[in-house]
Amino acid sequence: MKILLVDDEPDICKLIKTLVEPLGVEVRTSSDSQEAALILERDKFDGIMLDVAMPGLDGFQLARRIRSRPPNQQAPIIMLTGMDDVETMRRAFEAGVTFFLGKPVSREKIYAIFRTARGAMLAERRRTGRLPYRTAVNVSWEAQRFNSTSINISEGGMALEGSGPAVVGDVLSLEFSMPEAKHSLKVTGKIRGKDASGRTSIEFIDPTEASREIIREYMYGKITE
Repeated sequence: MKILLVDDEPDICKLIKTLVEPLGVEVRTSSDSQEAALILERDKFDGIMLDVAMPGLDGFQLARRIRSRPPNQQAPIIMLTGMDDVETMRRAFEAGVTFFLGKPVSREKIYAIFRTARGAMLAERRRTGRLPYRTAVNVSWEAQRFNSTSINISEGGMALEGSGPAVVGDVLSLEFSMPEAKHSLKVTGKIRGKDASGRTSIEFIDPTEASREIIREYMYGKITE
């Protein structure tokens, strides 16, 4: 798993990185919350740790920003804080924080929070981790229809070789086949990114549970009792 740690105290960053990485977690650090906001708009993480009191954007502001835009809108957020009063926690939850890690940081606290948060981080990794998958995709957008080809797929979205004239933010109707599926999958997706070559990143919008299950079976194999 990969997380971003945002704290303006280098000693805290070094300590947490030292304690967390033996748990099999890659830790990227940033001591500048405004720089971190830009990183979080560009790179995907399985979880985010941030301090509550920082110059620039404080922890509440950064959490709200994370929740307002991709690609980390649904990633678990752990807030580091020495302020454990109810009002601070209420503000944090309202901003989108998922878990709390109290200061001073210790090995026992780190292990405890990662036991608690690991499931949510793994779920986020499974939702966004993609496997290569190539198939024809029929795309409908406004009054237009065109054909594309998938590059990869996950529970949460897929990448296409092209999306015609549609641009970032547009909503597309997609129809494509999956191995072992009796019928084509029909899902709705929003364009989250598009590069100069036309390759397009799609985020699925509320796919049915049946569609999710078919994609899961492709990604993880069929689970039998």
